[in-house]
Amino acid sequence: MQILHYAARLVPSLAFAFTLGATCLPSMSALAQDRGARDASTDQLEAGTGEKTIAEQIQELSDDLITREEDLEELRAKIEKEDGTVTGEMLGTELVERREKFRRGVADLVDLILQDQDAGAEAAQARALATRLLEEDAGKIRAEKSELAKKLIALTDTIERGSPEEASKAREERDGAMPVSDRLLQQLDANIQQRRGLGLDVDSDVRLMTKTLEKRSGLVAGSLQSTKDDIDRLAARPGVEEDAEAQTQLVNLREQRDLLAESQRINVSLMDEYGLETAGLRQGIISSTGKISQDILDKDVAAALIEEWTADATDWVRMNGAALVFQVVMFFLVLLAFWVLARIARGTVRRALDRSRVGISSLARDFFIKTTGRLVMLLGLIIATAQLGIEVGPLLAGLGIAGFVVGFALQDTLSNFASGMMILIYRPFDVGDVIEAGGVMGKVHEMNLVATMVLTFDNQLLVVPNKQIWSGVIRNVTHQSKRRVDMTFGIGYSDDIPKAEKVLMEIVETHDKVLKDPEPVIRLHELGDSSVNFVVRPWAKTDDYWDVYWDITREVKRRFDEDGISIPFPQRDVHVYHEQVTEDDAEA
Repeated sequence: MQILHYAARLVPSLAFAFTLGATCLPSMSALAQDRGARDASTDQLEAGTGEKTIAEQIQELSDDLITREEDLEELRAKIEKEDGTVTGEMLGTELVERREKFRRGVADLVDLILQDQDAGAEAAQARALATRLLEEDAGKIRAEKSELAKKLIALTDTIERGSPEEASKAREERDGAMPVSDRLLQQLDANIQQRRGLGLDVDSDVRLMTKTLEKRSGLVAGSLQSTKDDIDRLAARPGVEEDAEAQTQLVNLREQRDLLAESQRINVSLMDEYGLETAGLRQGIISSTGKISQDILDKDVAAALIEEWTADATDWVRMNGAALVFQVVMFFLVLLAFWVLARIARGTVRRALDRSRVGISSLARDFFIKTTGRLVMLLGLIIATAQLGIEVGPLLAGLGIAGFVVGFALQDTLSNFASGMMILIYRPFDVGDVIEAGGVMGKVHEMNLVATMVLTFDNQLLVVPNKQIWSGVIRNVTHQSKRRVDMTFGIGYSDDIPKAEKVLMEIVETHDKVLKDPEPVIRLHELGDSSVNFVVRPWAKTDDYWDVYWDITREVKRRFDEDGISIPFPQRDVHVYHEQVTEDDAEA
């Protein structure tokens, strides 16, 4: 059923298209053939200009312009017959294109005449032809401009006094007519310059142009400022972001503003050419569009903009100064209040952790205390920002998006953050522990969620990323309260083994920092290349590890020397063989 419905709607459209094609096809076919012939003639003329004299070029171009003029008259006659029809509109578009090419041809003819004004009779005839064509074209431009000016005045009056529907329709028509008006002014300017080049009197048209530009630029400036005010008023309306109709209206107003600004730029360009003052207009374009252009480099434009901005700022401060001061004071008062609350919250968390029976590392303790204070201050900053009239919802959404982008860019930092959290949770070490991790060894000085600061035994501070620590083996040297001191001592193969074992046992048992439990271990461990090696493994408190190690090592050397027990070192025997030399070998 839907297919039949669409087919029923499509049939009238197809019928209209076939009817239109049947009506327009003969006229458009002839028009295309005629246009192709004209374009081919022009191409041949331009291709041969490099091989012909200026006089010959002038003659050919003059003949071509006369032919084109006749074609334009025929086309106008066809348009009058087809007035109000689709064919007439299409022919009207073709007429505009042909007139533009015709004007370019006249401009080329003027250039040739000015290149060689002594080209003979052809130049004189061409000058007369160009003069006539330019005068006639100037009259047509003036007539079209006058009609368009009347239309624009009527549309402006409708916009100001008509109903909202009529004003909207009139505004659309005016916006569509603005480019046409711009083009007519540019065409009249080109016509004036060409006639001036031929030495013709253009004073009246120059006066008309300056008068038109002054009036037109003022009207456009007013419309541009009015459009800007409408945009500002609509954009400041509460809830405009969620209003689809208001957003559409904003888009239309901005398009209208850009169209008026472009028209004003054309006015400024032409007014500069005729020596008229344009600083105020340039300043108005920048102020209305908010787009900085090279016009701001002009000192007059820059001075006007600064004066306008200063005046706007002064007015704003005068109207909103008291409210702004109150908002700023409230902003800092809220921050101060939450700063006090953050200190109270940190103290509360600190006391709660101190009283808690749950074992927690000092790293995690510091982390929870600092995080509590920062969260309270973040909440205070959000509330304080709301006191300045800033919408907190969009701000938080923007911060969320920014956080996602920053997080994607800082993947390694987030990995260190995650590793820091794992260290806090599983507590493999704490501040003050001696660790070997991440390729370094030293005492843990400080830690945050990104890195761990390790102080080496020669007092160097190393900052190690948490990812590097957590991804490898962590050796906590001082985690246990007791440590075994592993030492190895060797005696000579000729020494008394029981005596040496007795001496080692006496040294270990008499040391006051060696623990009785667990019992020390002294055993004959291996028969080395140069010595018989004993392992000596007493236990000591972790803090006494190095004292036991160094004391026992020193005492072993002293007692071995006292009791005549040797401490061998690697030796190597070198055997030298002497060969007897005979008399024959010596003579040789």
